[in-house]
Amino acid sequence: MASLKHKIIKVKAEKIVFPGNVLCRCEDGVALFTEGLLPDEEAEVFVTRDKKSFREAKLEKLLINSPLRKTSECPSFGKCGGCSFQHTDYVNQIKFKTDCVKELLNFTNIEIPQAKQSPVQWNYRNKMEFSFYNNVQCTMYNVQSTINNKTPQPPAPGSRYSTAILNSSAVSLGLHCKGSFYKYSEIPPCFIADENIMKAAEIVKEFAIKTGLKAYNNKTHEGFFRHLVLRKGVNTGDLLVNIVTNKQENINKIFFDGVVKELSTFCSSIYWTENSKFSDAVNAEKITLLYGNENITETLTVAENKFKFSVAPFSFFQTNTKATEVLYNTVIELLQPDKQDTLLDMYCGTGAIGICLSPHVKSVVGVEQVEASIESAKYNAKINNIENIEFFAQPAEKWVKNNTKKFDAVIVDPPRAGLMEPVIEHLLFLNAKKIVYVSCNPSTLARDLKLITKDGKYKIIKVCPVDMFPQTYHIETVVLLTIK
Repeated sequence: MASLKHKIIKVKAEKIVFPGNVLCRCEDGVALFTEGLLPDEEAEVFVTRDKKSFREAKLEKLLINSPLRKTSECPSFGKCGGCSFQHTDYVNQIKFKTDCVKELLNFTNIEIPQAKQSPVQWNYRNKMEFSFYNNVQCTMYNVQSTINNKTPQPPAPGSRYSTAILNSSAVSLGLHCKGSFYKYSEIPPCFIADENIMKAAEIVKEFAIKTGLKAYNNKTHEGFFRHLVLRKGVNTGDLLVNIVTNKQENINKIFFDGVVKELSTFCSSIYWTENSKFSDAVNAEKITLLYGNENITETLTVAENKFKFSVAPFSFFQTNTKATEVLYNTVIELLQPDKQDTLLDMYCGTGAIGICLSPHVKSVVGVEQVEASIESAKYNAKINNIENIEFFAQPAEKWVKNNTKKFDAVIVDPPRAGLMEPVIEHLLFLNAKKIVYVSCNPSTLARDLKLITKDGKYKIIKVCPVDMFPQTYHIETVVLLTIK
């Protein structure tokens, strides 16, 4: 059959598969993956990739709507890279996410319950990272009029004699468009960010516009404003604002006095971070506290115990505070810790899980490769008066080479890539009675569970999905394994 690449074809959606793709079937039976459809919807799609075993396509035109479809809340939905599920109600999102986990973990033969819902579905994110960009306005002119030396006129509707005259306008603020490093979706609004985060973002955006300075350009590496990072203590009300700029010799902290005065009425900490590196990542070459406290405070209530956490400008903390409490309570529910247990917390970050479990076990050891996170973890243990916990700043795969200590229980909460082979080998060596695997990627979770259980030493007892990210395809999964 001739290639269908760059052709528009008609397809029918079968189901949603991880990570947020939609599986369709072409007339010749070949699987096609696209985005933005719900099961049983029919659409025209533009084929972007045509391989022997599968095709990929972009949605062009929706032909038949599902009764589950609804109008999205956000005008940027479909363009912005943040949300992927605003076109259906939350109860449907939970079903689709649970189905994805069930399909990827069907080899476990475990009955998987419906994912636990996030207590809040909108305005839940306690951290947002926005990018400044130079807003470009397009003014369309009739090319034929220009050629005839006439005053440029807007093109007639449907006319092919038109072009775009690009005029750099005011600096703006937004999120990356889906799949693009150089295109942005303007904010406000953003319906998943905390409302006070959006209030602060609007103030900083207006300040940036008034300065007349341009945003940093990732291609030319010129411009001043780069990123805006905002963090909220949902249970405390603390708010941290971090304005990230390119380095510029003639600008000092006085430059920010006006915006600091306005933000200080409701913000706890205001920072200015300078970054001259070419990478689009937020790097802190120089960080200046413009106002308030060095860190903000967040609290979590887990198993009826309340814990306090100090959150630094660049430290890790789960982005949905209320759902984090659900997640950590689920960990305790599955682990059923004993007061005599020694616990290993791998990929511990700033120590949150280990700290929340510390009242229920004899001792905790936390391992994390980021030294700044370990420093935060130690401080968090101190402010909660926890003495039965210690932390090591090393990559997990390096730490396991030197560890000889045995543990009764292990918690692993790795990044999306999952567990490295040396870590899995060490888990088998430890002979812990229980392992709880907390995963943000059910695909790599499936791979790792097969490796952990392949020799028959461990068996999977429970699987519990927890939704931390409403309006997106992301899902956390908690798995309990016990030694046979």
